[in-house]
Order: sequence, then C-alpha cells, then structure tokens
Amino acid sequence: MMKHLPECFLVLSIFPSLLLTGGEYVPVILNGLINQSIPMSLSGGPSDPVHRVIWNFKTNPLVTYTNNQLIFINEKFKGRLEILDDGRVLKIGHLRLEDSGLYIGMITFTNSTNYVKVYNLTVYEPVPTPSIVAKERKNRPDWCNVTLRCSVPTNKSSSSYTWKYRHGGSDFQLYNNSGDTIQISLQPESWDMEVLCIIHNPADFKNVSLHKFCPDYSVKAKSTGGELDLTCWIKLYIYLPILTILSLSLPLLCLLNKRKPE
Repeated sequence: MMKHLPECFLVLSIFPSLLLTGGEYVPVILNGLINQSIPMSLSGGPSDPVHRVIWNFKTNPLVTYTNNQLIFINEKFKGRLEILDDGRVLKIGHLRLEDSGLYIGMITFTNSTNYVKVYNLTVYEPVPTPSIVAKERKNRPDWCNVTLRCSVPTNKSSSSYTWKYRHGGSDFQLYNNSGDTIQISLQPESWDMEVLCIIHNPADFKNVSLHKFCPDYSVKAKSTGGELDLTCWIKLYIYLPILTILSLSLPLLCLLNKRKPE
C-alpha cells in the first residue's frame, strides 16, 4: 500500500474535501495508442443524479461539466474531449504522447456527496510491421541450423518480442526466447516448422510468420536426377548418329566383300 501514497496525496492536494468522500484513489492503469481514443469511466460510485463533474490532468484543471454543459476545458484538449453518460465517462480522442499522465475525476451528486476515481494513462506509438530474416544457415541432409531475426524498419525501445512455433496444422506454442533473434536446430522430421514473431507494446501488436526455412533435400535429389537425365540425352544425341552410320555402312561393307574377285 505504501507505493500508492504519492498518488493519494496528489488527489487530496487537488481536492482537499475528499477526506470525507468515497472513491478509488489507487490509479487504474490505462494504455492508449497514438491517434486513437480512450474512455475513462467514473462508474463504481452512487447512482444518484449528477450535479457536477471535474477532471484534472496531473495538477492542472482539464474539464468541468455541469447542467449538461462543458463550462471549462483545457486548451490543449479542445476538440478532443467528449463527456458521455451524464458526465460519468470522459473520452479523449486523437491521443498524443504528451497525454500520458495522471487523470483524476470527481463527481458531485445532487445530494452533495462526491466520488473520485484516478487513472494513469500511458500513450504509445504503433509498433512497426516486422519481417523475419534467416541468416547464418548451416545445412546438412540430416540437420538444419539457422538463426532467425525479427527485423523492423525502426527500433522502438518500448517494443517487445514474442516467438511461437508449430508443426503442420497444430496450434502455436510459445518459444522460450524474448529477444529479436532465435537460433534453431532441426532434424528432417521437423523441417515443416512454422515460426511466428510477434512485436508488441502494451497498446499494439503486429506479427509475421515464416514456414519451411530449412532446405528440402528430396527436391534437390530430384533436381540432380534431372541433370543426370539431361546428360544422358546429350550423350544419346552424340552417339546416335555414329551408331546409325555404322549400322548403315555394315551391309555395304558386306556387299563389297562379296563382290571382291577371288
């Protein structure tokens, strides 16, 4: 509980009368995505009619709503705020990175009771679309060693990596690695493996998969057989005319030999 004391003191410094009111002072963690929207609800309090709603962002007034009207709004948020559900929900649109921080909302009901709720919002950029690059490949007919790297156009420090794998049509299973690179060693019976790289942050994720990244030596064997067949055809085209000439000249030699005078 001690780790929440700073947030509680901040709430009380903004709304001193809260010592006698109800609410949730431990911040609710929210993760938002840049240019998207996110709602913050003051649900959980009484269902009495709402008289006034006040929201603060960090230590600055954000918006005041009373009698179904906005009577104050922070200049930085103009055109991006909506008050919904009779003041019980604040919706922030077109999120920006600088919108990250502590939001404190207080409802005052018509019976003069108050209810408070605190949110801690972090806004993230979308993660980039990844690709899988195979490198440092060492292959043998009975073994495949390969290093796979999940590559992204830009390096986002807030992004994390998760790898999964599967064989055939089975479900993906978690691969025990959380970095952008994995090393795989496979025997031929596992060369149908498909790997999945997921790049993510708390608000967004994207993934890419790679299938059959080890060579199929059976295909190479067929290809080699084709080359041998082609060589045979070349030899046939060379020797066939010679054999034809010999076969035609043999009767002629026999005929000449018969006509030779004794």
